[in-house]
Amino acid sequence: MAARPGEENVATLFADIHYFYGPDTVKPRHHRFDKGSYVYLFENANERRCRIEIANQPGTEDQDAFEGYLDQTHVRYSYKQQCNVTLTGPEAVADQNEWHLPTFDPQNQNKYHYKLHSLDIYFWTQADALQFVNGVRRVAPPSHVEVLDEPGPPPQPAPMSSVVQQLENVAISDPQYGSANVPSFAPPPNVPAPPPAPPSEAPANFAPMTYNPAAPAAPETIQYREKTPPPDEDPLNPLAVAVAYDYHKQPFT
Repeated sequence: MAARPGEENVATLFADIHYFYGPDTVKPRHHRFDKGSYVYLFENANERRCRIEIANQPGTEDQDAFEGYLDQTHVRYSYKQQCNVTLTGPEAVADQNEWHLPTFDPQNQNKYHYKLHSLDIYFWTQADALQFVNGVRRVAPPSHVEVLDEPGPPPQPAPMSSVVQQLENVAISDPQYGSANVPSFAPPPNVPAPPPAPPSEAPANFAPMTYNPAAPAAPETIQYREKTPPPDEDPLNPLAVAVAYDYHKQPFT
């Protein structure tokens, strides 16, 4: 799509378009739906006008296009429907090429060049929808653009009281609050690190013994008793004295 004299192409976006040829009060509703359309927005800053062009089914035999100025159009956008923008066209147009799009009749027999009542543009991203809406808001009258559920500006920090400001100024200007009087402490003494433990040396040729359940049990270790020490060489052995006294009733000499 080419820009006309004085116009600037401010947006080229992708969207799915739902065209309506009559109000929602008419049942059944005459409509048409196209996916993957190109949406172009042109602005004329000198004339404070904007124009939309939509290329449907580009690159196919059924390719067609829609265009129209947005001077008498109502634009509706809601932040709760982040990608949807609704355009409601004017009641009548002088140029039959504007706000008209060919489609089949309600009986789906013949194709005619019908006037559009409105269209829902489903942009592929919210950023594209906002770019389109903001482009229209720059030149269209505010009464023609309706933005719902728009988030407010971020809350501003509460103003600081004069007392707190004075205390901060004193803390900055008074050297007593500076870093000059901050007590300094000596660093901890350097403690030598303990020497590293010597690495444990594993046996060079150590190999675990395999277990053999058929092998005989190991012999028990024989522990010898300690020899009884000989009796004392004292001639007056108490046991010998007692035996001699029992038999002889005489003291042993």
